[in-house]
Amino acid sequence: MPATDKNWRDLKSMHMIFAISGLTLFGSVLWMMAKDHDREWRHYQAEFQLQDAEQMEAKKHAIESPEYQQKLKELEDAKKAALDASKANGKEIAALQSEVDKLTGHFQISDRNTKFKRAERDVARADYDLGVRDNFPKSEMDPLKKAFDESEVEVAKLEDELLKITNDLNDAKAKLADIMKPVTEAEDAVKKASADVDRLDKARVKLKPKDYTIASIKRVTMTWPIIDGFNSPLKIQQDWLPNLLINYGGLKDVARFDRCRSCHLGIDRVEAGNLPSFPLKSGPHEAGYDHPFATHPNPDLFLSASSPHPTAKFGCTICHEGQGSGTSFTDASHTPNTPAINAKWEKDHHFHANHFWEYPMYPERFREASCVKCHHNVVELGNSPKFGSSAPKVVEGYNIIRQFGCFGCHEINGFDGAKSIGPDLRLEPQTAEEAAKLAEDPNARPGAERKVGPSLSHVANKTTPEWLQQWTNEPASFRPTTRMPQFFHLEGQKDELGERYAPLEVAAISHYLMSKSTPVDMLKPADGYEPDADRGQDLFAKRGCVACHSHADIPGSKQDFGPDLSRISEKLHEGQKGFEWLYTWIRDPERHHPRTKMPNLYLEAYTQGDTTIDPAADIAAWLLSKGSAKFEGMKYAEGDLKELAAMYLTKALNKQQSDKIFETGKFPVIDRDLIKGDEVELHTGADGTIDNDKLMNYVGRRTISRYGCYGCHDIPGFEKARPIGTALQNWGRKDSSKLAMEHIHEFLHHHGEPDGSSTAERAVKAANMDFNDDFTDPTVKEEETRVAFFYDRVLHNDRAGFLWQKLRSPRSYDYKKIETKSYEERLRMPKFPFTPRQIEAVATFVLGLVAEPPAPQYVYTPKGRDLARIQGDKLLTKFNCTSCHMLEMPKVSFAVESDSLEGSELTETDFPEALELLLKLKPPRDGDSGIKIKDAEGVEKSVVNFHGLLFMEPDEEEAPEDRIYPFDVWETLKVGDKMIYPGTRIVVPGPDLQSMKPAVGGSFAEWLVKYLVENSPPGEVDRNKAWQMSPPPLYLEGIKVQTPWLYNFLRNPTQVRHTTVLRMPRFNMSDDEARALADYFSAVDGAEFPYQQVPQRDAAYLNQMELGNAKYQQDAWTMMNSPLCTKCHAVGGRPYISKDPKDIRGPNFVNVGDRLRPEWVKLWILHPNWITPYTSMPVNFEKGKPKAELFGGDGLQQAIAIRDSLMNYHRLMETFGKVSEQALAAAGAQPAPATTDAATPPAEEEKPNPEDQEKK
Repeated sequence: MPATDKNWRDLKSMHMIFAISGLTLFGSVLWMMAKDHDREWRHYQAEFQLQDAEQMEAKKHAIESPEYQQKLKELEDAKKAALDASKANGKEIAALQSEVDKLTGHFQISDRNTKFKRAERDVARADYDLGVRDNFPKSEMDPLKKAFDESEVEVAKLEDELLKITNDLNDAKAKLADIMKPVTEAEDAVKKASADVDRLDKARVKLKPKDYTIASIKRVTMTWPIIDGFNSPLKIQQDWLPNLLINYGGLKDVARFDRCRSCHLGIDRVEAGNLPSFPLKSGPHEAGYDHPFATHPNPDLFLSASSPHPTAKFGCTICHEGQGSGTSFTDASHTPNTPAINAKWEKDHHFHANHFWEYPMYPERFREASCVKCHHNVVELGNSPKFGSSAPKVVEGYNIIRQFGCFGCHEINGFDGAKSIGPDLRLEPQTAEEAAKLAEDPNARPGAERKVGPSLSHVANKTTPEWLQQWTNEPASFRPTTRMPQFFHLEGQKDELGERYAPLEVAAISHYLMSKSTPVDMLKPADGYEPDADRGQDLFAKRGCVACHSHADIPGSKQDFGPDLSRISEKLHEGQKGFEWLYTWIRDPERHHPRTKMPNLYLEAYTQGDTTIDPAADIAAWLLSKGSAKFEGMKYAEGDLKELAAMYLTKALNKQQSDKIFETGKFPVIDRDLIKGDEVELHTGADGTIDNDKLMNYVGRRTISRYGCYGCHDIPGFEKARPIGTALQNWGRKDSSKLAMEHIHEFLHHHGEPDGSSTAERAVKAANMDFNDDFTDPTVKEEETRVAFFYDRVLHNDRAGFLWQKLRSPRSYDYKKIETKSYEERLRMPKFPFTPRQIEAVATFVLGLVAEPPAPQYVYTPKGRDLARIQGDKLLTKFNCTSCHMLEMPKVSFAVESDSLEGSELTETDFPEALELLLKLKPPRDGDSGIKIKDAEGVEKSVVNFHGLLFMEPDEEEAPEDRIYPFDVWETLKVGDKMIYPGTRIVVPGPDLQSMKPAVGGSFAEWLVKYLVENSPPGEVDRNKAWQMSPPPLYLEGIKVQTPWLYNFLRNPTQVRHTTVLRMPRFNMSDDEARALADYFSAVDGAEFPYQQVPQRDAAYLNQMELGNAKYQQDAWTMMNSPLCTKCHAVGGRPYISKDPKDIRGPNFVNVGDRLRPEWVKLWILHPNWITPYTSMPVNFEKGKPKAELFGGDGLQQAIAIRDSLMNYHRLMETFGKVSEQALAAAGAQPAPATTDAATPPAEEEKPNPEDQEKK
């Protein structure tokens, strides 16, 4: 082709194309930069700053009230007036100002000259010092010294001149300030009054300048790309947390960076008092702020600088999870709480789950899960003295796991060696050998949980094989409220093989347990004793059984700590055998089960008049009065027994060995000790053969091993068996790819609901209704959206979804799998009677088990009082102490006009010293809630709250507005300038009663009080008397009893009170548990523990008291032995003798010195109803009303003397012995009635008299 100078393409077109391409590329780059710059967080920050500015404007307007404007005007007028007044002294002010200016100039010149000359002097001094150092000759040193001296003289002269000028200047300034003082004060007053407004104005203008001003243009410009790199008002907020490490897989333990506050700018903003600056909306139509603009709820606890979890130390993702470095909605790995929220996020934020981030944020329903990372004891999250219940759902899940004994199969090991890594829920050592081995290892931490089920070591003594089979087969059919799970007839067992083998397994379990059961030496009532069933019912109610158990024939009994006993007669052996078992169990539970939680109730026989009463026999007779029942055993084919045994044996050995065993009828291993596992039941020795009895034992033992029954029950042969389930201590981090979802999607699509309908359809319907806001009932919405959420999690193969379905229907994962599984490979987890709410609570706790504790400084490690409180809380739950005893009194809130509320005043017979002691032991609490309301008539009233007991139930037949509620106050209350003492009765009209928060604990005591009032002759027992006959509240118990005594009392309770209808039982607790529980009460109430000083026993104290009375101790002992005390108490060798049915027996004085704290005793003697308002103990020592001649008739000194004699009781008894009648008469006391030396019988030997009143 010939050459040519013509371009191949038209240059004009090329230029055009190039220009268009260049402009397009340039536009693309600009678009790319704009798109990259247009991040979500910038919009959130801009919106927040506008809201912040609006809030500042609102605060400014709130300050600029008419009153404020008037005050500011007055101050401005005052300022103007001061300025006008100062003009009259204008010439003098000008002259003084001129003088000040002149002297200031002189001062500056003189000060400069003085500093220069000081520098020259210092150089001369340094030259001289160098000469000294270098040992210059005298001829050289003299000029150096002379130069220094001359400089020093000149410096002194200049300093004198500077001092004179300074004084003159200060005098001139003082004169000027004195003349200008009115103006200065007026200006300062204006500045102070307008300071808040000026501050808000400056801050608001900085965030939102006026439009089209230089500031607004600059602010907008600084947000542009590239320029925003130079101090933009919108910037990433990053929290660097170097000690809170995160595992990135390949990069392990990397410092955590949280950028969450780039969007959540107001999350830690609080006002004075930790009030949220941007309170979160409580509902769609409520006032407040939405996320991400709102402040974190509960700033006292979270994120504020004064909270335990400040932002700078904890950040966000250590609790919430999520990708802290992400700055977009999706990258932050939020997790929706419902499918409807997910759909909304997809629409509003183009949200999608980030499957590449391993730590997605917890959804709202699981937000408490991460608390257990740091709070390994858990219980403090439910009952903090300062923050209350901060994580109730995770605590509920923890308690459910403890209550149902999940740890029996699924161990939760909270320790990695000696390091705590999470909550610890493991069984305690089952044998002495195991306990000793753990004790030898310094890094080993033994478990502390007891098995939740009863021991089956002696089950043949208790029940029949037929009942045991029915119970094992379906526990809820006998007792619907049981916590025993369902093992049989679940999904995956309803095929032909399951229908044949399940009854056989049930029968084999029963056979094994019966054959291995060992006898127990039974107790019996005295020969010839005839139990009284009617009396037994009354004793069942009064003697504490209802504190743990319910019974259909006891109205109002709803306790579920122990089983419902309505049908107990049906499960026990008929006749005398069943009676003896129940009688022995009631009298001495540990005879049946050494680690039982059932306490010894001290139900020994006693005599009432001429009648002997055996309460245990009467109660047993009443419980058995409904008669026994017949139950059918399981039916199975004998061929199935051999078939199932062969299948298990083949699994353990091999088919050839199994076939040979069945052919020969002998087990090949002769020595039983050499046989490992369940096959030990087939041991025949040299001469025996395998019969059906051995086969049943083998299948029974194998079945127990498969299902892990020993995780809840003590079973012979399984003392060393280990839990069968997956350990859960790090299940919250379990790789979801390892979850065996199997065909669960198909199961839920076609089945899933209890009625067989589709869970998928239910979930989809719920999600649609939620998205369209079609729910009208909040409860129904919560239930249905819960199903929708978890079903969605199942579809995403998520841990939460797997766990939900596992707890809901554990064998459903065998759907369409049993066709390809052998029988022994089928799933084994039973179905527990959990409610949907309980399942969510358990899931919350388990998902929080990650075994990844942060650095030690972040892990909550309680010590001292905090540790004692936590250990005590666990024990109170473990032994159900709060069923009988109130720990906190009911809290009553009522409305009252401030002027009509009457305060308490000391009477002329009250000692001021008693009040001082009351305020020390029971410091006043402010009862004013700060809330004001208006009643129906428009009268403004204050809402006041106090802790107290209801004295009398209102008449339910009265209209609510006519009811009256009388309460006895149990605390020292301060309302405004009024003080209300304990024991004061406050009568609240029905319309003014705002709320009655139940007591913490004491449900049985409250039930028993009502029972005693209703079942006593009319007028004999009111609520005060009934309370004296019931378990006492333990409110402020820590300031009352000495810790060592309480420890001994818990280990071996002795009788203290004689008016109660029951005794403190002896619980099966260890020494460590008793010690921890004793420490708990002192720790909670701020009292000294574990040991207490009793100064009244010190020689120095007693010597001091004897300075004014050489016979002080003897007189004190005589005083205490007077009829004043001996009328109601056993004292100094004088037993209590009742001469009148209305006489009241108080506690024996013998152990008071070891039991009670001295200050408490003193206040009790001076004013007992300030401590226990329902007591019948009188005020024996009143001001101005002497009771005896001793101590000059001074009631205060007499009360102190009795206190001192109680503290020294044993020594004084040994020293002075029993006081004679002559000594009492000489002391001015009336002689006590004649007594005998017969000891008072125990309370069980007396019929409790409703009239009896206790002293304590």
